[in-house]
Amino acid sequence: MPRPLKILKGIIKEDPSVTSDKISNLLGETTAISDEALTHLATCLSFLLEKDRASKADQSIVDLGVRFWNDTIAANILIRQGLILNAMMMERDAIETRVVAEYLHEYPGDAEAWQKAESYKERRRFGINELKDKVEEGEALKDIWDWLSSYIHPNDKARPVYSKSRPFFGHNLYLGGFYEPMPTATFFLMQLAICINFLDTIYNWYKDDLLFPEGLPKKIEVLEEAYHKQKGKLEGRADSEHQKMKGKIEKTRLSKEEIVKMFQSLDTLP
Repeated sequence: MPRPLKILKGIIKEDPSVTSDKISNLLGETTAISDEALTHLATCLSFLLEKDRASKADQSIVDLGVRFWNDTIAANILIRQGLILNAMMMERDAIETRVVAEYLHEYPGDAEAWQKAESYKERRRFGINELKDKVEEGEALKDIWDWLSSYIHPNDKARPVYSKSRPFFGHNLYLGGFYEPMPTATFFLMQLAICINFLDTIYNWYKDDLLFPEGLPKKIEVLEEAYHKQKGKLEGRADSEHQKMKGKIEKTRLSKEEIVKMFQSLDTLP
């Protein structure tokens, strides 16, 4: 009976500055677009803070908007450092925060109940599972939230270095950030898309009540156009980088015949 073959793993800590430089080169112009989107969102939240609070939901949306902003910039920073799994946690929270904000805007009478909820039972109805059918595109947002959750919860799929995407015999685990082009592009574009979307949403919610800076609608439109233009370019660069890395991995992979031979040789060991 052959003994089970142990897959050897190495634990590596990459140079953070090298990882950061690689990611910056990959992301290119999308970083400037993301910074601008966050700046405009912060401006909208500042204006909303000065509103007369005619709606009970206004203060709640300020609170949730700030939380969303912090989640998004945290994801932004973590991705630039190569900490992809941690960025996914922030994006997951941003999506749920976005859903709660939309619900309270739609049903302002529930804002007071949300603010005063003290128990899990009272708070539970404001979770994404309960609200997904009551907000626009709630089901689609819940699907993304579920997908992120499948990686975030500690299970085999949630290995910190996407080891399943490294198909060679034996794989490394990374302490700290690491350079993985495809997930880097995917999750940077995700945080950028949800930020621009929420920025546009808040503007449309309050454009008739607040004197937002002149030209803000045009700036949002330009941001959306720039996002779609750069999205394809970034995905193309990431795919090209992935293929280069995949080629190197293929060279280290044992062939099927070599693996069979290795297992057979275990029978000869004492």
